Amino acid sequence: MNEEYDRLILKLNSNVQKIILLYEEEKGKNLKISQELNTVTEKLNIYKDKYQELEQKYNNLKLARLFTGTETEEKDARFKLNKIIREIDNCIALLNK
Repeated sequence: MNEEYDRLILKLNSNVQKIILLYEEEKGKNLKISQELNTVTEKLNIYKDKYQELEQKYNNLKLARLFTGTETEEKDARFKLNKIIREIDNCIALLNK
């Protein structure tokens, strides 16, 4: 009976050691994945900033092109410029409250 308990204890101990090794392995994988996620998140933020910068440049180019266009485009430019001025006036009004 004692031998049987000793074998069970040894087997249980062996299984616990295997579980601990598997845990440590998974913990390492998790750390690696977390680091990769952080790297990808940083790259994503950089690309988002670049996208916003390029979008702003594109909008500026569109606006500049409107000023050098035909009469119809000139009316569109005036309309857009008036819209921008109204938005600025609204912002100023909100700030003054």
